[in-house]
Amino acid sequence: MTATLLTHSTGVLTGILTTSAPPVEAPPRRAPIGGLPPAPPITGDWSRGGGGGDGEESAGRESARDPSQIAITGMWIALAPILMLFMAFVSAYVVRQGLGRDWVRVPVPGLLWVNTLVLLVSSLALERGRRVDRAGGRARPWLMATLGLGILFVGGQLAAWRQLAGQGVGLSTTPYSSFFYLLTGAHGLHLAGGLLGLTAATLWPERGLGRLPRSVALQLAAIYWHFMGLLWLGLFLLLLFWR
Repeated sequence: MTATLLTHSTGVLTGILTTSAPPVEAPPRRAPIGGLPPAPPITGDWSRGGGGGDGEESAGRESARDPSQIAITGMWIALAPILMLFMAFVSAYVVRQGLGRDWVRVPVPGLLWVNTLVLLVSSLALERGRRVDRAGGRARPWLMATLGLGILFVGGQLAAWRQLAGQGVGLSTTPYSSFFYLLTGAHGLHLAGGLLGLTAATLWPERGLGRLPRSVALQLAAIYWHFMGLLWLGLFLLLLFWR
């Protein structure tokens, strides 16, 4: 009896051990949200910023450090306070002209017409020199001509002062004469700075100096010089027609 019972128990245990468990099914794969395919794996070297934009960013940084562009931007920034100064002078001129009857008109020296023409021709000569320089020619004669015309303009302005003084019109004769000497004198001083810039551009080595090529030096001088020309044209018209 005991042997029979032992044999039966052994057979049951053997059947339990040898019976295989039902297979476990994997959970169903969920569909992507919105029907979009799964994102591809991210590849590339992200230690330097990753992607193809790194080259564009590097190029942008190099462009931002370009000394030529920095110099040109600096020139425009430097012209802003000069423009503000003369705008303040012109505003004071207009206000003072309308304040009282002591505003006595003074004849504008005819020499100013010649000086204006000389300054305009100097700008044309400077642009001609830049064009010759870009073509690989000798720009120095044109630059020297611009310098000579600029010096002639300053000398002509001084001659106009002497002409007024010879007529008995001094700095404090009338409010108009005070502004005449102020505006022409301030412009002449700033134009003298332009003469120094033109001299530097004329003597600039053709191969460049440092990281600044000669073409940029000429461009800087031209920006300042043309600005002074346009400024004088506005002042001359003011002195001529708003008296």
